[in-house]
Amino acid sequence: MPTILTIDLGTTYFKVGLFDHEGTLLHLDRVAPPVQHPQPGQWELPVTEFLATVRAAIGRLRIARNGGLNDVAAVTFATQANSFVLMDERNEPFTSLILWPDERANPADPRIMALSNLPDFRGRTGIPALGPQFMIAKLLWLRQNQPQVWQRARRLCHLSDYLTFWLTGQHVTEGGVAGLTGLLDIAQLDWWPKALEMVGLPSNWLPHVVRAGTDLGPIRPAIAGEIGLPASCRFIVGCLDQYAGAIGAGNLQPGGVSETTGTVLATVTVLDQLPTSPADGVFIGPAYAPDRYFAMSFGNTSANLLDWYRSTLPGSPDYADLGRLAAARPACSAGLVITPYAGGGPMAASFNQVRPGHSIGQVVRAIMEAAARALADQVHSLSPAGRPHDVRSAGGAATSDFWCQIKADILGIPILAPTCPEPTSLGAALLAARALNWGDLGDIIPRWVKIRRAFHPSGR
Repeated sequence: MPTILTIDLGTTYFKVGLFDHEGTLLHLDRVAPPVQHPQPGQWELPVTEFLATVRAAIGRLRIARNGGLNDVAAVTFATQANSFVLMDERNEPFTSLILWPDERANPADPRIMALSNLPDFRGRTGIPALGPQFMIAKLLWLRQNQPQVWQRARRLCHLSDYLTFWLTGQHVTEGGVAGLTGLLDIAQLDWWPKALEMVGLPSNWLPHVVRAGTDLGPIRPAIAGEIGLPASCRFIVGCLDQYAGAIGAGNLQPGGVSETTGTVLATVTVLDQLPTSPADGVFIGPAYAPDRYFAMSFGNTSANLLDWYRSTLPGSPDYADLGRLAAARPACSAGLVITPYAGGGPMAASFNQVRPGHSIGQVVRAIMEAAARALADQVHSLSPAGRPHDVRSAGGAATSDFWCQIKADILGIPILAPTCPEPTSLGAALLAARALNWGDLGDIIPRWVKIRRAFHPSGR
């Protein structure tokens, strides 16, 4: 039976997965990319290390399957946004991948604020405002501080664009990824000339924009042979990881809501038209079909706080053990509140109320409650007409029954946890399955997306 290979290019981990014709996750390999920090606040990934990481993960997956990967019908991806590399006139990358958390452009170039303040900026791009973590801020920083780099550049690739280029030789980007640059006219699904002119970015540097789920044809034969895929294997354009997670959680119909509690907290809803006045902080991006858009709210009060706190504990305890300690503590234990984390500063500031007398369980529960309160705020901003019937949960935190129950109690609505432990990868696989004519998403999702448990508010 044919299978689909997915490559999830996350911030913390890259994950390579294999799904069968029924949407079952057969194998998964997870690896932390070797991110470098050449200067404080800088986040870089050398292109050679990027490719080596992907090759190695696929290789381990091939070994795990005694039969190899000869049945892979398509390869696709889920990805982070605003991470990019510059290429020269020979189409060779000559910078490292500069990743989205990189802070070298803080404070941002004034042209960034001027672009954000255009009267039609939000309506065109779906972006509330630009800031120093956006790709364009770092490009302007390079032009100002490393002019030789700017002068040499002839092509730009986002992280997933370079994966696409390596596998297919085509310079293509996905609409949701392009939409988070603040340079895309999301209704036209094309680069906005006025924005490019304001920041001085040549349009011929930029990739062609296509919708998620576009079939680019077979991957390059030489690469297929190198990584052990069949010559018939096709490359299907994936999408932004948060949007893939929404699809993989079964969030397909307008008004549905899903969330991912990971490196950031992101909540997504589906729209059938562009909103005239989205709430403050809500991002709008193109989806997999012309009559679908994703609206997203995200913030930094998320599982990253738990990761940081865990790293401060002796032996870095297992997450399941931390969850059990938290479950043994009452709600709002000892009145401890973890302060919301705005990002860009020391995470320790969010723990300013923690005292030596607080137990590990108290602190962990307070972290979970803080993320749940942030989630409630995001759901409210995305659902102005009223609370949704339920919220579908994705990401690693969805495997924690205790955390799901806290969210249900604080939001006052059911939280649905999917069976598949990797809904982001599943969402990318669903897009590929549709492109392979295995069925429409509306037909495939009921078969592929299963809910392992619904968490109802306590006492209801």
